[in-house]
Amino acid sequence: MTCTCRKEITEKLLARFKEQSPEATGHTVSLSGYTLVFGGNTLAEKGYMPIAATASFPLKKGGFKEKKKPQNMVFTYCPFCGVKYDQEKNHDAN
Repeated sequence: MTCTCRKEITEKLLARFKEQSPEATGHTVSLSGYTLVFGGNTLAEKGYMPIAATASFPLKKGGFKEKKKPQNMVFTYCPFCGVKYDQEKNHDAN
């Protein structure tokens, strides 16, 4: 990931947190929701969002049972600047 959105937003959140809690020490902020994606011979960091999928499945005995199937949706675009992850190098050159 070559855009600097994650870094910039983390810095802004940290500054705001320090303003809100000046009496505290050791302030840290981290953005979760990023993962490493393997593709071919490359390794890329992309944003993702957890999805809570729930449905009622039929039982052999009759009736239904609700099951949760957690999934992750990986973004193809930076959720902050909108640049397509595959085009980031071209975007930075402009």
